[in-house]
Amino acid sequence: MTEQLHMSSIEGTYTRDFSATVEAVFPGIVELDRTAFYPMGGGQPADHGNLAWDGGKTSVEDVRKKHRLRHMVEGDLPDVGTKVSGSLDWERRHAHMRMHTSQHLVSAVVDQMHGARTVGNQLYTDKARLDFLPLRLSPAQLSEVEAEANRYLAKDMPVTITEADRSELEQDPLVRSNLSLLPASIRRLRVISIGSLDTCPCAGTHVRSTAEIGEVEFIKRDNKGSGKQRLTYTLRKPGSE
Repeated sequence: MTEQLHMSSIEGTYTRDFSATVEAVFPGIVELDRTAFYPMGGGQPADHGNLAWDGGKTSVEDVRKKHRLRHMVEGDLPDVGTKVSGSLDWERRHAHMRMHTSQHLVSAVVDQMHGARTVGNQLYTDKARLDFLPLRLSPAQLSEVEAEANRYLAKDMPVTITEADRSELEQDPLVRSNLSLLPASIRRLRVISIGSLDTCPCAGTHVRSTAEIGEVEFIKRDNKGSGKQRLTYTLRKPGSE
């Protein structure tokens, strides 16, 4: 099984370059013993970048995980056993990190203010959209959510990665996820916490602190029927006007 370098610590999430050994090769696919590339999942797109080795180079266009983690590549293919150097498209990766942590924070704020749960999300480099249920925010209420989210973002709250037993999380009032949706066989979970505001099982990539995120700016709200509302926002980078 491929070791995913972002999983065990926040510092691992900041790995831009790494070395690995090729374990398997198929047409357009490379499998490694370890990787810093994030596979598409949890509403977060896959990382892009490249792999290089003596005499060859290939670009990583997609990464998928189902039982095994596979790098979808265009270019040369290394031989099994080859030592390769991997390099991420860091601008893309860091944008996803900012978006993913902000999504946790916005979800927590909406839940806190309006008792609505996140039932779907999709992240991009320049925006994020979240589906909430039940929710019907007016423009004025949405402005209040934006102000509250940005109040928390301005606090420079630490983001941490830990592990917890499923039974512990089921008793934690800060946990937003519906744990019943996870297979009963999964007993230990990776947990992302934002200060004392939010705790959420998650396998995604996140920033060290909310200070890296900037400010939330909601750009759209859509009523999707049956009490569901979709909110779309972008981020203003720290220090931007």
